[in-house]
Amino acid sequence: MRRVWLVLVLVLGISLGIGTLSWAAAKIVFYLPAWGLEQGEKVVALFEKENPDVKVEIIKGPSTWDEHVGRTSLWVRTKYSGVDVLYEDDVFTLDGAHAGVWEELTPYLSEEEINDLADLQKEYIKIHGGVYRIPWWNGMSYMYYRKDLFEKEGVAPPQTWEELLVIGKRFTRDTTGDGTPDQWGYVTQGTPGEMYNNFCEFLYQAGGEEWELAPGGIPDARAKQALEFMTEVYRNIAPPALSAIGYDESRGLFREGKVAMLRDWAETGRIAAVENLSDIIGVMNFPAGPAGPYGIGHCWGVVVNKYGANFKANKDQVIEFVRFMLRPEVHRLTAVYEGPALNSVLNDEGYMDELAKENIVIPYFKEFLKYRKVRHFPPGQATPYHEGIGKIVTKAAITGEQGIEETLVELQKWIDPLIAPSKE
Repeated sequence: MRRVWLVLVLVLGISLGIGTLSWAAAKIVFYLPAWGLEQGEKVVALFEKENPDVKVEIIKGPSTWDEHVGRTSLWVRTKYSGVDVLYEDDVFTLDGAHAGVWEELTPYLSEEEINDLADLQKEYIKIHGGVYRIPWWNGMSYMYYRKDLFEKEGVAPPQTWEELLVIGKRFTRDTTGDGTPDQWGYVTQGTPGEMYNNFCEFLYQAGGEEWELAPGGIPDARAKQALEFMTEVYRNIAPPALSAIGYDESRGLFREGKVAMLRDWAETGRIAAVENLSDIIGVMNFPAGPAGPYGIGHCWGVVVNKYGANFKANKDQVIEFVRFMLRPEVHRLTAVYEGPALNSVLNDEGYMDELAKENIVIPYFKEFLKYRKVRHFPPGQATPYHEGIGKIVTKAAITGEQGIEETLVELQKWIDPLIAPSKE
């Protein structure tokens, strides 16, 4: 009879919600697009092992940038409560912070944790107006080349823009004799977001600035030089229909030996190392240009949704989860694709040597950090700015729908309202 009574009390307590907080594990919902999933699952496993009273549920996101943009934009706009922690880049970190959706994390972090961030991450803190993202790594674009093709052709990697074109033309040819080129000197990704990145990479090398392309309707000489050269590269040594080429397609062409040089991120360097392709795939300064190895930078990390249902219910656990990701031992997991974001990990020579075995770009990373520029997106307009420039540049660089100067003037007219001082 006593046992029956205890069971009744237990059932009644559960139905009324009495005491359930002490029995049920706290929950955190964590969104990861496909490109962060591998590391994210490892981080969650470590965290749950150390915190058995907390359950982290992973939302597996899409594998394409456009789908990720659509999903994240919707969640920011609607203040979606179904996710607590999200893996985002600097575009959405800035837009979400400006929209008041991400929690400002500075008050929760120790001085030691903040000071351990690499200098580049501190630049992001300035731009974002505080710590809104726990970084996983610092990223850069790289230029890869097929060592086997270069050796067969008897040429060295280009060191200038002019050499890039001359050498690229040598590899752009018809190898089957059917009258149609089936090998090219250079390939990149032609989707809108990547077109923005590509343009800025050439622009930075020319010494130009993102927001000064045709001030007052007069094309800037540096911007003109960058877009002219970019257009020449795409039309003369790249595959046709470049705007339809994404990551899978560009990497496929490169791995098949159908292109000699590939502009890409560090993920390709990891693929080359893991698949033992380092003997045929090399890294050179990206891209070979008059101003040295300038590269557009990007960074991914986690943000906290202040409207997340579980963040509201279990704030301490969510904050502990994101702080967990600032531990050096966790960064040694998350920095596999790119370079570490913590000084304590960057200065660990033993780890960096081991990491180089997993990613062939790592030996170049410290040098490239000196040239990388943090993207200065207009607050609240980062997403349309990122996509918009790429779409407009495509008209000149890929499709030839309009001229260089006309494109720069159009870009400036489109950019000016986005960077206008706030009237608030």
